[in-house]
Amino acid sequence: MTPHTRQSCDCHTWANLLGRLRRVKGKALGAGLLLLAAGLAACAEKAFVPESPRVAGPILQEVPGLIVAVESDAWNGRPSGLADTVLPLLVTLRNTGARPVAVARQDFALLDQANRQYLPIPPGDVAAMYGGGGGSGTAVYPSIGFGGSSRGGSFVGGGLGLSFGSWGSDIRDIVPLALADGPIQAGAEVRGFLYFPRPAPDSQAVRLVAMFRDLPGTPQLEFRFRRAE
Repeated sequence: MTPHTRQSCDCHTWANLLGRLRRVKGKALGAGLLLLAAGLAACAEKAFVPESPRVAGPILQEVPGLIVAVESDAWNGRPSGLADTVLPLLVTLRNTGARPVAVARQDFALLDQANRQYLPIPPGDVAAMYGGGGGSGTAVYPSIGFGGSSRGGSFVGGGLGLSFGSWGSDIRDIVPLALADGPIQAGAEVRGFLYFPRPAPDSQAVRLVAMFRDLPGTPQLEFRFRRAE
């Protein structure tokens, strides 16, 4: 496999299996969840890379007073498999103006090619997906999914996220490496990750849009990514 390619499979089969497991109790449920985890691990999706093949590394854009760089597939912290749970995008902001600029997660949104919108997930909520605290066994947490139909409609559905092994997975980097809300002083640079829900499986392209409320009158920025080949 190339660095940007992950194994794929018929994930609809495993989604149907999850529906059946909800009607199963006791030991049979535990065994079923283990089987489901193995299947879902094989359904990991391809990573997102810059839309332009000429771009290697961060995508750079600028508005008066601010330079913004966005990089996909940049997570190398803990947990190592974070990108299988959420989509982390590394954002670097440099204040080139003469006054502080306040930046918040709410200044960013992710849209796919069907214009389905995904908002950043607070880093504490991302960490909570891993069960938090110690112990061992299987952690089950709720998740939200987006989907579409051949008729052009879309839907939102609920499901279960699964984390096997230790409930005390090493998640210590999720919060410290997140992009912090707050002012960026003149001449200063900050960087951190924004965590988005994984785009719908049929999403072959996404764009991160940024509109900085503390810089009124500046144009909206767009950073475009596509799934790796």
